[in-house]
Amino acid sequence: MPQPLPHNRSACTDAVAGAMPAADPHDRAPAPDSDLAQQLAACRLELAATQRDLELLSHGVSHDLRAPLRAVEGFAALLEQHASAGLDATARDHLARVRAAAARMSTLIDGLLALSRAARAPLSMVDVDASLLAEWTLAELQDADPARAVELHVQPGIVVRGDERQLKLLLEQLLDNAWKFSRGRDRVHVAVTAVNVGDGVRISVRDHGSGFDPARGERIFEPFQRLHGADEGAGHGLGLAIAQRIAERHGATISADAVAGEGCTFQVTLPRGGSGVGTPEGGQGNAP
Repeated sequence: MPQPLPHNRSACTDAVAGAMPAADPHDRAPAPDSDLAQQLAACRLELAATQRDLELLSHGVSHDLRAPLRAVEGFAALLEQHASAGLDATARDHLARVRAAAARMSTLIDGLLALSRAARAPLSMVDVDASLLAEWTLAELQDADPARAVELHVQPGIVVRGDERQLKLLLEQLLDNAWKFSRGRDRVHVAVTAVNVGDGVRISVRDHGSGFDPARGERIFEPFQRLHGADEGAGHGLGLAIAQRIAERHGATISADAVAGEGCTFQVTLPRGGSGVGTPEGGQGNAP
């Protein structure tokens, strides 16, 4: 099972280098087994220390940063409730901005914690019905935005191998992205299809939303990178970074293809579970 790499990888690098055969026997002699064992032990200790640091950081973000944020939001709400009548329009606007900024900060903290969990949460690898997860996620999006007209399609029988909770989070990021950036359309068009590719299953999530400039696409999976403004649906800039982190931990690949103003297609290739899908490699899904 893939594991997150430590930030300081010197011990791991040395251990791997000692285990690799040299290109020329005169260039480098293999490290004795005892030395290699010591280097690997040091690598494991370094990795454990890094994971502990991440856990402490996550705890601090979750608790120590939220406390003052709750105070800001709480006192701003009380001020709005009890003193709003005595404030002029400018003061009320300033107060609304304070509360909106607190809400954005809370969302950002949630995103940072999700990114941390995506990188270090233990994986339980089982066969997962990705079609069911996609339908579940789309139902949640519809419940949260019932006024939107939608046209949705999920190919049935997509079975992959992975951690169910993490794959649900991955699909949430991709489908939420499709939903948000269809804000300017009369209806939300989203299709989830899949094909078997070698030993994997390539899942495609396609929308007819705002898309993006392909020339800027290489930045789309970087944390805090936003290719759209807040008025177009941009969030905290961590959703696709979370999706990429989960895909990497499953030994998977993820990519995006888009046309500005026409929509976007995300593709993630995951290990196949069970029979995969019924569509052979190179075939097309049954999306409308």
